[in-house]
Amino acid sequence: MKKKRIMTSFPVRILAVSIPGLLAGLFFNATRTMGFTSGALNLVVTTRYVLSQLIAFLAPLIIIGLMASSIISVKKDPTPATKPVIRITYISMLGAAAFSAVLGYLIIPRLPVSTDSLSFRFLPDTLFELPIPAPVSALSALVLAILLGFGACWTNAVRTKELLNEFRGITLSLMSRVLLPILPAYIGLSLCTLAYQGYFIKYLPLLLLTLVIVIPVYGIWTLLLYYFAGSYSGEKPWKVLKEYLPVCKMALMTRSSAATGKYSLEAASKCECLEQDLTKDALPLFTQIHHCGSVLTEVFFAMMISRILYGSVPAPGTMVIFSVLLATCSIGTPGLPWGTVMVSLGTLTGILKFGDSGVALMFAVFAIHDGFAAACNMTCDGALALILTGYAKKREISKNTDI
Repeated sequence: MKKKRIMTSFPVRILAVSIPGLLAGLFFNATRTMGFTSGALNLVVTTRYVLSQLIAFLAPLIIIGLMASSIISVKKDPTPATKPVIRITYISMLGAAAFSAVLGYLIIPRLPVSTDSLSFRFLPDTLFELPIPAPVSALSALVLAILLGFGACWTNAVRTKELLNEFRGITLSLMSRVLLPILPAYIGLSLCTLAYQGYFIKYLPLLLLTLVIVIPVYGIWTLLLYYFAGSYSGEKPWKVLKEYLPVCKMALMTRSSAATGKYSLEAASKCECLEQDLTKDALPLFTQIHHCGSVLTEVFFAMMISRILYGSVPAPGTMVIFSVLLATCSIGTPGLPWGTVMVSLGTLTGILKFGDSGVALMFAVFAIHDGFAAACNMTCDGALALILTGYAKKREISKNTDI
């Protein structure tokens, strides 16, 4: 049963369509002078266009439906740990994004990336156009979700809260019944066009190098976060890190933060330096909303893909906006499988101006690193629990403290 779940998981499904898509694109490239290739490419490009329009329409609905209801659920029945957990988590993810962006600006511009677009083949036109404009932009959806969520909490609007929770259920249903089934096909078709144009063969070594570079970056960020946690709390962070190494291994195997949550609680219970009562309340919330590894991965990959496909790394101001929105969306969508990259669809297209190929390549490379990102997320939860312990000691907070 466990093996069956792994084989049907979303990352595996993406990898399963990526390879045939790339092979088909290479085949079309090799047979481009034959008559049937032109017709097949027309069908590929048209199908990808229709799917991209539908995905772009769903992206802002996902942000509104998930984030507004998540704000309500986080603010309902708060504990003394809730407020500092949200602050600590948000700062951690912004720190991971900043760390990744700095490394990106130091490394990526120095890589030998050719910007000569004339060497790549052009795609044929679509057979027809079916524009499906999104109801609002990604940024508008994010602001609307935040205002609706906090506004409903501030005014205790019971019916609005119920409506937003129902809308969350509708959104999750749309994701499971519409988005998740079509997304692998969209990614496979987009990678097919990339391979046909020549991007895949030319930039495969750079993509593989990027995948290798990010792996030690996880470890460096984890050590930095634990070092800061120890300095802030006055405790020895390596005692906590030692207990969290089995959690890291389990996250690598399951590729899921949710499936590793109970192991995180067991590891924390063995750490005498942690404030146990607050940690028991905080860790389930950390597991749901803390995705520093996923944020780190996406920021670095976004910069690399932008350099490869669009000729330059995004400007620092653009990356600041992207990182802030990515961290905000990640913290506002607890419990969603692949939540970080799912809710980033709007920010990728709206802020970084990624097209179909950019989004597809992001999902494909993220699928390869999904287990590493989950391991970083879970391992760093121990550091955040240590920071929370230091926060509680400095402010004399306990489980029974009134908010």
